[in-house]
Amino acid sequence: MIIKQTNNIDDIKQVLCHVDIYDTISDDNSPESKDYEPPVGEDYRYYAGYVNSVIIGLMIYHPYLDGEECHVQVLPKHRKEYAKQFGEQSLSLRDRTRPLYAEIPEFYKNVLDFAKINGFKVIDTQLNNFTKHGKTYNTKVLLWDS
Repeated sequence: MIIKQTNNIDDIKQVLCHVDIYDTISDDNSPESKDYEPPVGEDYRYYAGYVNSVIIGLMIYHPYLDGEECHVQVLPKHRKEYAKQFGEQSLSLRDRTRPLYAEIPEFYKNVLDFAKINGFKVIDTQLNNFTKHGKTYNTKVLLWDS
């Protein structure tokens, strides 16, 4: 696997607009995936994982509080083989001088569990700020502690 920084909007959309991934990153107020424009610019760093020149996932870093927030997305067909390795390798590309955060709605228990297994600890709860399928959920704020 090769991980490199990218601004290739087609690669970014290939991951973020994938039907399964977009469903997990969007809420009831989000546009349809075909209309989604990922944020780009100097505040966003995208690291893409490639296997045999095919994109398998993205790690996104952007400013958050006194540090950075990260989002990791691996295409479903590559998760079993590459999710752990991609996550570990792309975390090494973070800004090591600042705290690293994640925000995960309680709706995604499996994602929360995965984050906790990989060194994130819940430090706060944002109340009723994520709406999915007409129901409102809390969002956990996590800090990487590894």
